[in-house]
Amino acid sequence: VSRYGVQAQEGAPQLGPNVVSINTDHSPLSNLDKIAASVNESRQQEVQTETDNDKKSSQDVPDTRKNLTVYLAVVVCGNRMEEALTMLKSAAIFTFTKVHFYVFAEDHLHAPIRERLKQMSDAVKETISYDVLPIQFPKGNEDMWKTLFKPCACQRLFLPDLLVDTDALIYLDTDILFMRPPEDLWNFFNEFNSTQLAGVSPEGEDAPTGWYNKHARHPYYGELGINSGIMLMNLTRMRKANWNDIVLKKYQDYRSGIVFGDQDILNVVFHFYPEMLYTFTCDWNYRPDHCRYGRNDCKHADKNGISLLHGNRQIFHKDDFPPFRMVYDVIEGYNFVSGVPHGIYDPLMKYLPTVRKSGYCNNMWKAMIKIIKKYLKQYKRQFRRRSVNIEQNTS
Repeated sequence: VSRYGVQAQEGAPQLGPNVVSINTDHSPLSNLDKIAASVNESRQQEVQTETDNDKKSSQDVPDTRKNLTVYLAVVVCGNRMEEALTMLKSAAIFTFTKVHFYVFAEDHLHAPIRERLKQMSDAVKETISYDVLPIQFPKGNEDMWKTLFKPCACQRLFLPDLLVDTDALIYLDTDILFMRPPEDLWNFFNEFNSTQLAGVSPEGEDAPTGWYNKHARHPYYGELGINSGIMLMNLTRMRKANWNDIVLKKYQDYRSGIVFGDQDILNVVFHFYPEMLYTFTCDWNYRPDHCRYGRNDCKHADKNGISLLHGNRQIFHKDDFPPFRMVYDVIEGYNFVSGVPHGIYDPLMKYLPTVRKSGYCNNMWKAMIKIIKKYLKQYKRQFRRRSVNIEQNTS
């Protein structure tokens, strides 16, 4: 039983025997880190195998991710259910491994969410599992936490004490879309050093247009602050660090200056504890803020492509940023039958180039499609491998 009276979920992932403290050496890491390291090593071996044995048949390519489960968490309140389900759907579309969803939602949303997730699970058999859980905040201040900034967004601050048997997860806002396998983002856990317990991206790349460096009335992380829409959370380390006590203390100290709710609180926390934070680049959390001023401030997106698309400020549902909305509409309408090449890549290649060259972010469509184009190579290998397995099992 957690501090707030929520029972640990039956069948939830168990902690490894070597629970890692943030003060220990990096070498004896938790099961999470060992799995991530194994995946990284296997991925390198797979690349080398493809280089040396390009002409070998698909059954010679190892299934490097069969033992990995990625854990994702989202909080759904108000009118965000469809958006949240589309985010989870994008993870199910692109994954090559198993994914478990933790969906924290208002009580009246539980039944429709379970129904939709069951449909999704039936469409991608043996790939996704899920728990739909109630919203829970520290007793005595439930209403305050629930309404701070976006409805229920602060729920994520208390996940370490709510999911007491979960080693680690990735929290995502509802307005996120995966453009590549979620396990690629999960692999950043393997990059954490011995003191880091969370991973996020910077809030901005350009000081003249930054929010925190110009307007913040509280301490913030680094030069430009952090964006918390996508957050890797090593819950084991957070519990060891008494994370919830830190959060409550910093909120009490700086509550008068809080504007963006949980994101501002996280900025305050990591200002005072920078050693706890790992940062990944902006192409893993690409937002319209990166391209709304007639240029692309996220150079990593030009170089690498966009890995996760973040449609903050309801951009997925407006016509101001056509490429963002097109990607959202294609993923929302995907049926799991046509396959990624015909159901995702082909329509995006058909419609994204038609956006006018002028306008906010319109010239970023190539970066949006770049990662998916690379993904198709993995998809085709995996499809061939599955076809071979089916033939072998039916022969």
